[in-house]
Amino acid sequence: MHAITLYSRLAPRAVAVLAGIAGLSVFLYGVLLLGAVSHTAARTSMEKETRTLSASVGALESEFLAGTKALSRDRALELGFVPPQEVATVYAGDGSLTLR
Repeated sequence: MHAITLYSRLAPRAVAVLAGIAGLSVFLYGVLLLGAVSHTAARTSMEKETRTLSASVGALESEFLAGTKALSRDRALELGFVPPQEVATVYAGDGSLTLR
């Protein structure tokens, strides 16, 4: 008889704890699933933006290359560039790099 009384007293608590754990698990699963979906959507958006920026960079590189092909010594003189008065050469040391 004592076991039945103990069981009838603890059973509602055990059911409540298991229901709480199940509810928390469902909630966390939903949160993680929603996070995964939002990160996937953000990644797709970033990939689209990357393709757009890559195309823009390609167009700018083409423009740069076209501009450098048109550049010559005569064109530079027309634009007002002048030859330097002194040319100094800078040499590096023995090639070793340290933090001293």
